[in-house]
Amino acid sequence: MKYFIFYGPTASGKSALMEYLLINDADYLEPLVSFTTRAMKTGEKEGTDYYFIGRDQYLEYRTQCKVVEQIHYLDQVYGLTSDELKRVAATNKNGVAIMNLEGIRSLKVNVGYQKVISIFIYRDLNEIIKSIKQSSIDQAEKQKRIELAQQELRDINTCDYIVYNTGSFETAYQQLHRIMRDEINSRPIDFNIKVGQKYQDARGNQVEIVVEAAEHTVNGSILVIYRDLSSGSLLAQPYEKFCGKRGIGKGSSEGQFKLLEDWV
Repeated sequence: MKYFIFYGPTASGKSALMEYLLINDADYLEPLVSFTTRAMKTGEKEGTDYYFIGRDQYLEYRTQCKVVEQIHYLDQVYGLTSDELKRVAATNKNGVAIMNLEGIRSLKVNVGYQKVISIFIYRDLNEIIKSIKQSSIDQAEKQKRIELAQQELRDINTCDYIVYNTGSFETAYQQLHRIMRDEINSRPIDFNIKVGQKYQDARGNQVEIVVEAAEHTVNGSILVIYRDLSSGSLLAQPYEKFCGKRGIGKGSSEGQFKLLEDWV
């Protein structure tokens, strides 16, 4: 199973896309429900919007090492527990949730980078600003959200995939649907990369592995660090792209880097 985590600026449409997915693809998707220490708001439901817990319950989760992802916001804690992951796993479905970069990185580290698929939901800034200005919140909050959206749009390259919510809603949904289906049906990576190995890339250049698995400090993804033997330059690629899963050739099971025979 996989965990599909959406990230993107406010008013990008990520919540609407997630809700649409859960209506149309409920046969293989299940929402991951976070806990929070804040009070329940009007209209919210226990176990649907959040699991609303007290500080004592949160400390108990920490003592029992059940917290697999958490963030602090406005003096409150939001996060996921191992119990919630087990609940979703028992449904034989794939989990789906919305998180920020801190949450995504924490989940990748604790659950495994191959299981957690981050998807950035992009929307044009002018459309985001238009949506925020049409909302019923006060002017100060509108300006705060616009500034935050401008910052969050800079994170577009921090996720595994990008979905462009710039045309019809259906087009954005189809992009998501295709990503999820491809990931669910993909084979686990069993590429055995070791320091010192030499590979040849698709253009015939030879490279040598320097670091087989470096952790990206922003989103928790795994990077392969290697040296181009002709230029001496140090380069990096996401582990999955180096292995070919998200590299050259759609659906190819072979890596775009070929291990040289004298290292087999």
